[in-house]
Amino acid sequence: MRAVGRLVRQPCVHHSGWTHTGGEARCVECGTRRFTDYGALRPPELPQTVTPSDHARSAADRAAARQVWQRIRHRLLPG
Repeated sequence: MRAVGRLVRQPCVHHSGWTHTGGEARCVECGTRRFTDYGALRPPELPQTVTPSDHARSAADRAAARQVWQRIRHRLLPG
């Protein structure tokens, strides 16, 4: 019997444990990386914590409500 394509290992279930360094966890067996802090993804020259203004939070709430309303309306109204 001949195999075509690349051989794929079974997915790792990460039983070997994780190493933790600098806002990142890495599976000992397969090397999968998981970021444990959002700050690990941000460049160091940017602020590490960002708090949106009241106006920005309100605008985001309105935009989300508008999206929900549009999806409901699209499903309820024909054509």
